[in-house]
Amino acid sequence: MKKSRLIIVLLLAMVLIVGCEKQEEKVISNGKKVDTSKMLHKHCTRGGSVTDGEASLNYEIYYTGEKLNIIESEEKVTSDSSSVLDTYEEAYNKIHKYYEGLEYYDTRVERNDNSVISYITINYDKIDIDKLISIEGEEDNIFENKVPKVDKWLELAKKVGTKCKLVEE
Repeated sequence: MKKSRLIIVLLLAMVLIVGCEKQEEKVISNGKKVDTSKMLHKHCTRGGSVTDGEASLNYEIYYTGEKLNIIESEEKVTSDSSSVLDTYEEAYNKIHKYYEGLEYYDTRVERNDNSVISYITINYDKIDIDKLISIEGEEDNIFENKVPKVDKWLELAKKVGTKCKLVEE
């Protein structure tokens, strides 16, 4: 009886200790781990439908004060139609080509039997903002005096139905 109580107490203690540890962020930018511990973090989502498929869009945004520091995006299109997947895979790859060679703008596209996923990580703290703006244009962007603003990003995201929640660490 005492042995079973001891085991239960130990199990509860382990759950509490492990469950209360801060989850370490795993943001990788330009092949290196980024310390996001002093940044606020929001998880943003948006869903939708595409012809013969579904879309799921997830964004992790990290910011300090008004400045947007990092965005991680995962845009997934799911379909049983290989032609739909071909179209999105080709489109994602074309978009990613514009950013080739731009350090701290990391992209990749993954394809499997029923989905295509575009991954993008932008580290605004390190990226060449001038090069980025020359690719994306100066109008309707998130920059104010070459500083990426979290409020501008959230405003644009809200216009297309994206919902965000603060991630409590």
